Amino acid sequence: MNKYRKMAVAALGAGVITVLGIGPALAEGGFNSSIGGWLPGKESRHWKDNNADGVSTSIKFSGCSLTNGGTSGTFKYATLQLKKERAKLPDPVVARNNNYCGTSSFGDVASGSYYFNYSGLNGTDQTSWHLSVSSVVVKY
Repeated sequence: MNKYRKMAVAALGAGVITVLGIGPALAEGGFNSSIGGWLPGKESRHWKDNNADGVSTSIKFSGCSLTNGGTSGTFKYATLQLKKERAKLPDPVVARNNNYCGTSSFGDVASGSYYFNYSGLNGTDQTSWHLSVSSVVVKY
C-alpha cells in the first residue's frame, strides 16, 4: 500500500470514530496527589463533580507503605469511603471500597462536591500505623 493510500485510510478511520462517537472516554476532571503519614479518619482534598459525563469516579493508589515509629509494616489494603458534602448536615457515605494499592471505582455519581475518607487499614479502623501513598490519582 502506498503512503498516500495509508494516509487516506487512516483519515477515514479517524473520521468514522469521530462521527460514531466511539473515542476514548474522558474524565470531567481529576488531580494527582500523594499521602504522607495518614491515620484512619483523615480525608482527601474536596472536588466538584458536575456529572457532565458518564465516567466512574475512581481513586488509584500506587507505592503504598506503612510506618509506625520508624518500623515498616505490611500493607494489605486501605478502606476508602467516598463522601458527598451536604451543607449543615452530616456528609453521607456514597460508597466504600477496599483499595489494595490499585484502583477503587465508585461509579458515575450525581452532581455535587465529594472527597474520600481513609477509614481503615487491613480490616481495622483502629491502628497506630501511618499510611503513605507515593501516587494518588483521582478521576471524576
